[in-house]
Amino acid sequence: MLRAGREAPDDAISLLSPKRILAVDDSPTYLHALADQLRDEGYDVAQATSGEEAIDLLAVQHVDCILLDRLMPGLSGAETCARIKAAPVVRDIPLIMLTSLEGRDAMIDGFSAGADDFISKSSGLDVLKARVQAQIRRKQFEDEHRSVREQLLRTEHEAAEARAARELAETRAALVEQLERTNRELATANRELADSNRKLAIANRELEAFSYSVSHDLRAPLRAIDAFTRALDEDAGDRLDPPSRNHLRRVLAATGQMSDLIDALLALSRISRAQLVRAGVDLSKTAAAVIDELRRRDAERNVEVIIEPDLRCCADGKLMRVLLDNLLGNAWKFTSKCAHAEIQFGWQQRDDRAIYFVRDNGAGFDMAYASRLFQPFQRLHRPSQFEGTGVGLATVQRIVERHGGRVWAEATPGEGASFYFTRA
Repeated sequence: MLRAGREAPDDAISLLSPKRILAVDDSPTYLHALADQLRDEGYDVAQATSGEEAIDLLAVQHVDCILLDRLMPGLSGAETCARIKAAPVVRDIPLIMLTSLEGRDAMIDGFSAGADDFISKSSGLDVLKARVQAQIRRKQFEDEHRSVREQLLRTEHEAAEARAARELAETRAALVEQLERTNRELATANRELADSNRKLAIANRELEAFSYSVSHDLRAPLRAIDAFTRALDEDAGDRLDPPSRNHLRRVLAATGQMSDLIDALLALSRISRAQLVRAGVDLSKTAAAVIDELRRRDAERNVEVIIEPDLRCCADGKLMRVLLDNLLGNAWKFTSKCAHAEIQFGWQQRDDRAIYFVRDNGAGFDMAYASRLFQPFQRLHRPSQFEGTGVGLATVQRIVERHGGRVWAEATPGEGASFYFTRA
């Protein structure tokens, strides 16, 4: 069994340092050949001939990536993968499942067990090396991002403790009426507070720059996967059987989804940094343009859309377009299973305040989970039901907050949802 007491690897390990790979295969011939090839590429390789041996080895040794044969006697590759991914101490190690089978069921079985990637043994060393490098790089980015986030939290905690200590000092000084000493301490406290705020602002900028850099760095391997897959489809697509063509389409769909997620993260980052330029905005015209674009992309759908005319406000026009792109796009998406889809954009007056809304009669959601709606990467529906990145509503909330407003939602499962927003 895997032991939780083993120390986790140092998050600061460089990408350039030697990486240790655990290769697991019941065929000694293939295992030794694979290990020799990997060592020629500069990797340190540990070997195991069974799932049980691999689990025992992981309990005492750190590895950076696992290459696991799917079909093995005793504990199968899928069972071994499931046990590794269930152990907190090692579940984040990238795991690539190897198989001699090309079938769709084998791939689904591997990913269902928790594998991070799936490669046919016939793919060749170049493909295997590229996949291993991509998985190790992904894990490195995650570790570095977590380290920056933890440092930010520590900075915030230290700032909070410093403020509490200063407040206590000021209270004690006031009680003993030592005005002159209190004034000196207050001046020092202000300087320290300004310095803490400056450091916190720097940390926030560094975290934002790091996220932006990570998103850009992820594009390179993603573009390579997409380009080579398309090249394979163009060069050999007519010689592939239907299941193989389907595999190619699934790869292209996955790269498209990852590209959309990166775009969403970059958009969220830009919205946080962009200068707010307020001017008169025709929201009705903007909403109509969004709907026209949705109809062009999905011309087969017949959706009844009601847009209240002459809705205007003073806001940033570009950000309002992004906001309506997300809200109306969600309404369009979540009404896709309705026989008669209806979407409405309008406004209402409450306490002398204009409240704008987007309403639909689509899938809706359980209000018990409403608090998760506007958190990044939080989704209330499975990807198999409705695709998406989980960043859109977080973007909407960021835009509304930058305009000094508030956003909320009301819904009933199966009956639709209404999203409301205000502005200052």
